[in-house]
Amino acid sequence: MAETPLSPEVRLVFRAADPAATPAELRAVAATLGSDLARWERVMILAERELATAALARGLRGADALLPGPPAEYLRKSAMMSDFRMQRLSTRVQETLRALEARAVPVCLLKGAAVGAYLDPTFRARPMMDVDLLVHPADAARAVEALRDAGWQQTTDPMLQALLADEHHLPPFYDPQFADVRLELHTAILPADHSFGFDAAAMWRDARPAGAPFAAARVPSPAHLLLHTCVHFAWQHTMEFGAWRSFRVLGALAAREDLDWDAFIRLARDTRAATACHWTFRLAVRMGALPVPASVIAALAPPTPERVCKVIERSVIATLAPGEGPTSPSIRLSRLLWRAALRPAWSGHRSPGRWDPEHRWERARGERGDPTLPAKLRRHLAAYRAWWRFLRYTVSR
Repeated sequence: MAETPLSPEVRLVFRAADPAATPAELRAVAATLGSDLARWERVMILAERELATAALARGLRGADALLPGPPAEYLRKSAMMSDFRMQRLSTRVQETLRALEARAVPVCLLKGAAVGAYLDPTFRARPMMDVDLLVHPADAARAVEALRDAGWQQTTDPMLQALLADEHHLPPFYDPQFADVRLELHTAILPADHSFGFDAAAMWRDARPAGAPFAAARVPSPAHLLLHTCVHFAWQHTMEFGAWRSFRVLGALAAREDLDWDAFIRLARDTRAATACHWTFRLAVRMGALPVPASVIAALAPPTPERVCKVIERSVIATLAPGEGPTSPSIRLSRLLWRAALRPAWSGHRSPGRWDPEHRWERARGERGDPTLPAKLRRHLAAYRAWWRFLRYTVSR
């Protein structure tokens, strides 16, 4: 099955996920878009969806002649707002860490905040929707008090409180001065009934001091940060969103001398996360040409025929990059393709259980209307064109 080239719009946005991407690379791709406003509008939509506008703006700085006026102005303003928001979030995290330190609460930075500690303390290098902090379960009550000391307000939404009552993080906290600045306090890194061989105890064991200006915190080791990123994207987000931010973490860590790829392969296998890592890496290379050795991707691959992998890959890309191809016309098919990608039984996961985010699939399926067989048949017959387009896109190439 031949590999279909990705559109320049997708390549431009996702190549910008690699911190090592040069302005010359990005400008070369941008030049192929010409002055087509519709194509540049799609670039803006993809970049906004992925929180990539600031990185893209920095990569294309000085290339105003390549961008039509409206997209150039939109990108500049969006990047400015993103950078301001990240700098505000960084300042609030520093204030929060001091409050936690005052109450003697150990804390570990997670996800984007950890990348910020490694790469850029302004958080501009890896934008995020919210900041995630990890504390020990026994310290949760004191941590909440510290967050209140630092000016955070916890949501009072009863639906959110009920939904997150037994989750691995508390209901979110908000900055009353900036409504879109949010913090999540974790007592674990994954839901309680996950079946990966990786947990917060392992992360705490190998965590290291964060350094200034986050000296009161610790950060996961590069291997654990990358592993958590892959599991979060491929399992918790079912490869449906958050790709650019995951690739950004990968790009930032792949360049580090203290990331031992052979040791990481063993870690991924031992923790039953090999397929999650394989698909994160495979998509990062395919969509953004990120620097993952082919031998690493091969070593983590399940025994799935390459023809099937191509079908899965195209389906995922169509979801991650709207407009790149027709998306799956069926919730059930999406679920089957996702399971075919991550191979829970082959990976050693117990079944049933939360490994398969059944709640998400069931909620989506419940929104489809009447669940009776005749109604399902009518819907599928009415959607035969969507099925044909999807199959032609994923299988017939």
